Amino acid sequence: MSTRIRPWHLLGIVPASAAAAVWWIKRTYVAVNVVGNSMEPTLRPGARVIVRRGAGRLRTDDLVVIAEPDPISGWPASGRPAPRGLDESPWNIKRAVGMPGDPMPAGSSQQGPVPPGHIAVKGDGRFSSDSRHFGPCPRDQILGRVVRVLRTGAPTA
Repeated sequence: MSTRIRPWHLLGIVPASAAAAVWWIKRTYVAVNVVGNSMEPTLRPGARVIVRRGAGRLRTDDLVVIAEPDPISGWPASGRPAPRGLDESPWNIKRAVGMPGDPMPAGSSQQGPVPPGHIAVKGDGRFSSDSRHFGPCPRDQILGRVVRVLRTGAPTA
């Protein structure tokens, strides 16, 4: 006896596949609005970007979303990961300017190479709090890498 697949048997597969795809997309990607001018002229306030969650496959010059460092103590020591939710922590967008082993950016508070498990970050704007002030950013403080700019934001006067 052979089993034939009837067209109505597929009716349950399509919604389940669509639900799985939506779940994967929401778990993997997130939209972030830019507030502040530390990334001008690349990103202005009001810009919206799509971020792929995770710190894998980062390269120098990538835009990354990182946890905001404490103004006094900087980033926490490695081993205390940043929250994964957008509403659980303030986030910053910066440019990755150094990977482990690369020299720290000029004018940094810390000299020498970027240590393992960290990256050096820098804002494109003139006024930016970044690795020059707080040292290298631990990889567990990275929400993800910007993969698409949806809009660059309004020009400032």
